Amino acid sequence: MRRGGDHGHCDSSLMAHNRRLIGSENWAQDAWDEIQDMRHANHLLELEQLRRRRRKTELKNALFRGPRDPWRATRHGPLREIILTVNKEWFDKDLTEFFGESGPTREMQFETRAKQWLLTNFGDDCVHARADLDETAYHIHAVIIPRAVTTDGRRMLQPAVHPLIRSYEKAQDSVGEWFEEIGLQRGERRKQALREALKHNRKVREARANGAADPGTEIALPKHREHVSPRKWRESQEVELSSRDKAVKQSEEILATEKSALADQERTVTQRQREAQSVLDIAAAVAEGRVDIVPDTDETARQDAQFDTTSPVQTLFGRALAVLRQRARKEARAELDDEFTQIKAADAALLEIAKTLPDKARHRLAQARRSLSLPLNALRRRLTRAHSDNTDRGPAEKT
Repeated sequence: MRRGGDHGHCDSSLMAHNRRLIGSENWAQDAWDEIQDMRHANHLLELEQLRRRRRKTELKNALFRGPRDPWRATRHGPLREIILTVNKEWFDKDLTEFFGESGPTREMQFETRAKQWLLTNFGDDCVHARADLDETAYHIHAVIIPRAVTTDGRRMLQPAVHPLIRSYEKAQDSVGEWFEEIGLQRGERRKQALREALKHNRKVREARANGAADPGTEIALPKHREHVSPRKWRESQEVELSSRDKAVKQSEEILATEKSALADQERTVTQRQREAQSVLDIAAAVAEGRVDIVPDTDETARQDAQFDTTSPVQTLFGRALAVLRQRARKEARAELDDEFTQIKAADAALLEIAKTLPDKARHRLAQARRSLSLPLNALRRRLTRAHSDNTDRGPAEKT
């Protein structure tokens, strides 16, 4: 009824499609009532037999003990549940409805054959069978009450009364033959393969012990397959999925870290490329004699917005060029001072010469000196201003 336990493997929207194939709706209560009847009937039969044999003490103990369960206590209990199923892919490959063909679907064929197999092999002992469609693969559950009557007339529950319950291998063989008509095959015969391998290996060891020339080689035994309950299997799958999710998250975190590191490396490489290009551009400008390097305003603003740093190459070359300019100015001023001193000395010599000249020649020489006095005074003022500027400027202004 899906009223308890783990329902993680069930699709609740499909529960309404589950259907009963064999037995009444109250089959469980009917089975319990029948077992109670068996308990009391067996108890009455036991009392009657003891009374007939005049076993007074045993009769007294039986009356005191009361009815007993009509089965021999085992770890599996008196009833048996059978599950009939097929690999999910077999149902998925059914294209009958897809092509609109007439006739039963694979699910209907399997259900019909399963119902016939249960009734043929267990008869009325199959008190319940239902088809489950709310799980991964279509399957059928069946409950068997193995009714038996002992030689002394007691009604008991004995699973071994049915050959297919007594031997799991025979049940597999029977199912394989029964469903062969609809294209199904029996599962792998692992037990038979194990018996044959053990028999072969035993013969090989005996031949080897007897000193046979060619005893043969032993066959590897099939790996043991442990049956795990569906609940434990689902729990293991959940753990595996959780571990897989953690591994995926860790991989994503590592990938994000690597991407961030790669982006940092790309920015560093880009910055170094820009610096190298700046070196080449400035070196080319210096080689061509363009010592006044003025970077493009828009380009500088864009680069500053991206990197927010001043190029160390431009700073280095700027300082070097400033030093070169200052040195050139000093040398030029020194040369001008020397030339101005020479001009002053030549002017003084002209004055001395003019004193010895006649008046007309002295007058013409005076006019020539006046025409040269204006540019000489302008040159003197520039030299004076340059000296005063050099004295007033601080170190930062000079560079």
